[in-house]
Amino acid sequence: MDLLQELKRFANKDDFEESSNYYFQRHSCEKSGKEEKVMLDFTLSNDKTDKILRFGLCEHCGKVFYHRDFSAKMF
Repeated sequence: MDLLQELKRFANKDDFEESSNYYFQRHSCEKSGKEEKVMLDFTLSNDKTDKILRFGLCEHCGKVFYHRDFSAKMF
């Protein structure tokens, strides 16, 4: 799938929650009624700093989870 289309899926969401996990977040989804495992499989990075933001979207309720981190730059 086109990455721009994936990014647009996150654009109109209001429900963001910071995660302490790097790869995934488990949460009790109100819509599905189950504990869902949301993979934080997208990364947004800043080319001028070493800051990155990993994020994922619950497919059932639309909640977005994110994790702030840093990336080592190799020069």
